[in-house]
Amino acid sequence: MPKDKYKIFLLIGIFTLIRFFVAPFFGLGVDEAHYVLYAKYLDFSYVDHPPLVGWIHAPIFYLLGTNEFLARLPAILIFAATSYCAYIFMMRITRSAQASLLSVLALNCSFMLNALGLMLLPDSLLLLLVFLLIFVAEKIYRESKLRDYILLGIILGLMGLAKYTSILLVPPLIIFFLIKKRYDIIFSPYMVGAALIALLMIIPVIYWNYTHDFISFRYQGNHVLGTLTASAANFIGSIAAQFGAYSPFLFLIAFYGFFKSLRAPNDYLRLAVLFAGTIMLFFLLTSLSERTLPHWPAIFYLLFIPIGTYYLFTAPKKWKKSFLYFSIGFSLIITLFAYTELAAKFLTFPDYKSPFRDIYGFPIIASEADQYLQKNSSAKFKAIAVSNWTMGSRTMYYSSIYGNKVFVIDDRRDQFDIWQKNAPLGYDLLFLNTHFHELNIEKYAHCDRVEAAGKTDIKLNGAKVDTVEYIWCHNYQGVRK
Repeated sequence: MPKDKYKIFLLIGIFTLIRFFVAPFFGLGVDEAHYVLYAKYLDFSYVDHPPLVGWIHAPIFYLLGTNEFLARLPAILIFAATSYCAYIFMMRITRSAQASLLSVLALNCSFMLNALGLMLLPDSLLLLLVFLLIFVAEKIYRESKLRDYILLGIILGLMGLAKYTSILLVPPLIIFFLIKKRYDIIFSPYMVGAALIALLMIIPVIYWNYTHDFISFRYQGNHVLGTLTASAANFIGSIAAQFGAYSPFLFLIAFYGFFKSLRAPNDYLRLAVLFAGTIMLFFLLTSLSERTLPHWPAIFYLLFIPIGTYYLFTAPKKWKKSFLYFSIGFSLIITLFAYTELAAKFLTFPDYKSPFRDIYGFPIIASEADQYLQKNSSAKFKAIAVSNWTMGSRTMYYSSIYGNKVFVIDDRRDQFDIWQKNAPLGYDLLFLNTHFHELNIEKYAHCDRVEAAGKTDIKLNGAKVDTVEYIWCHNYQGVRK
């Protein structure tokens, strides 16, 4: 094996070991817990997303159980594979092992990409699949062999099973072959076969939506398009969030790489421009109506942080290379600091200002809620209740070891309405009221009697991360209108 191959495995191995070490030391986030619940409630699809993220969790969930480390294991391994694909991608563009290594290092210094490499989201899957799509598209252009069309169909099918916005990658794929004037590929029977393979693979999603009144399609349409009212604040906020989330300097490097690549003749660069440009344009447009979450356009940064790194590394002007080294060094230091803080939690923050409020304390909350449920011996039906889905996902996950039911009591039609087979009418509900999600239970719900059960402060290094009130709603009879 060439010496440089050892270097890339060493680089990826170091980052992977860091993620393995940090993974068990903080609680699951909102989305993380939600997607592990996909595995618990295994299905053909779900309201929020297609099923692949849950299907990937399922073997580990049913064979080994679940905890923070096991929930994050798939994401860590997938991102290691993604990093290696990034190296292969850059090697085919640059023919330089040094430039490719530096590009992968830069990729692993991006804050948001580190998050997707540690926490399994549908976007984590697309990061790997988009590289495979580029590789197979370029190979079809060169060789046009049957096996590559079969691979294309499988990759597109997996993308369709991962996330609905993956459909955005089909038009640029066709445009690439149109630009190359390869009409024989576009209209090939093999291409029809690839489309049929992809369609067959996503039949579970179509069938599930058909049996659920197409709720997922309607949900995604409303979620992405928002109110259709243009808002400069949403647009600027979305860009600002990406600027911080991917590391400010790597953000600039990504856009530098994109604009430098616009007229590049290299087929890999052309495919990257088409795929990443389509994704970014779509989310820039939709951000006018609803703020774009930073991880949605992750494909853009995945492809162009490495490419921008290469352009700066080979630039004749010394200041560009100096800027590159500073950018990677700054981002690496912040990334390592963040990992250290996640594991050790040595910083102290003012009360209710901790960045850990979404990923700390829920095992304590679930345990205390269980104790209050056990003390209520008079109720035949009793359960935990929360008033929003973000509380619901983590409360359900961390309450599962106690076998306690959790109801999400709100007016939002979502996945919890499908998982909650029975209505909570007639239950004694133990509402969880946090500092950040306070609710006047007497005004919110019809109850025979509202009774405070207890209160606890979730503390870290002596400071309050959150405060939780446990409030009984005896004989719940619905939400007040």
